Amino acid sequence: MPYRHLYSGCRHTLHAIIIFSRNQMKAWVYTGSILFLLLQGMTGDRGTGTLTAHVLQYGGMDRQYLKYLPAEDFNRPMPVLFCLHGGGGKARGMVRLTKSRFHRLADNSGFIVIYPQGVDKGWNDGRVGDYSTATRENIDDVGFIREIIFELSNTHNIAADRIFTTGISNGGFMSMRLACELPQLIRGAAVVAATIGEEFAANCRGEGPVNILIMNGINDPLVPFSGGYVKVLRKTRGKILSTYDAVNLWVERNGCERDPETVSMPDADPADGTTIQKVSYTNGEDGTSVVLYEIMNGGHTWPGGVQYLGERLIGKTSRDINACDEIWRFFSEAMVQ
Repeated sequence: MPYRHLYSGCRHTLHAIIIFSRNQMKAWVYTGSILFLLLQGMTGDRGTGTLTAHVLQYGGMDRQYLKYLPAEDFNRPMPVLFCLHGGGGKARGMVRLTKSRFHRLADNSGFIVIYPQGVDKGWNDGRVGDYSTATRENIDDVGFIREIIFELSNTHNIAADRIFTTGISNGGFMSMRLACELPQLIRGAAVVAATIGEEFAANCRGEGPVNILIMNGINDPLVPFSGGYVKVLRKTRGKILSTYDAVNLWVERNGCERDPETVSMPDADPADGTTIQKVSYTNGEDGTSVVLYEIMNGGHTWPGGVQYLGERLIGKTSRDINACDEIWRFFSEAMVQ
């Protein structure tokens, strides 16, 4: 969804903007571009490997992505993780939002991280509506991701059966679309602050199991946990399934057992005001599973990541877990199926 605020981290600058525009919610539109310019001047993409920018010709356009490659040669085919920014954001903003945590995990576990860039900062994620260039022009983002995979297979020793995707908000919805349409390529998808478009869901009941993780805040003010219309600045951004309906769609498609295991996660940071319940459906086709992290009092945020806007606007960020760690643990377990 086309938010123009998704990747801050400069809290004081944000507060100044909001203070001077307290009664103007349009302040959201300006914060993203201003803060991203500030973020570009920050140094230190953590990790011992290299983060490089790439341009790929696809669909008559120059499409861009960042690639993080660990320094160590693991002497084996390497898994690939796609990490998709939210609407109004940029690839490098996703690095900031996650505090480069995937880089350190990649250094330790030996996988490649890809941060693709959406057209005009958005993804054609399957939701219906004229709310971004990607949806308006029906940009083939599925084909773009597929093309990156093919390019990587020609330039690196990648594990073609160990390709995963994750993302937040618009990037989460796009990751869900990739799981729906590319089950032969995508082994697992982890979506944060997202589910699936209601109309598109009818196209996601075909063949091919995929490991699915959904991590949503109960109090998300933008993407309603209970489904319905996504709304930003009082404008709708498509109608979506509820979190529970999205889980059930994949439990059915994967053929998982209907009786889940439910675990209350340790409240590692009581001061953050959140708690988390993990619900796991297992023993699906090809050993697939569907896992839901319900974040009580959680907002439109990346657990363990940057609180990119104030709680009044996006809700709370849970500090009880680090989403990157949980996501890679889930994908690691999927690789031994």
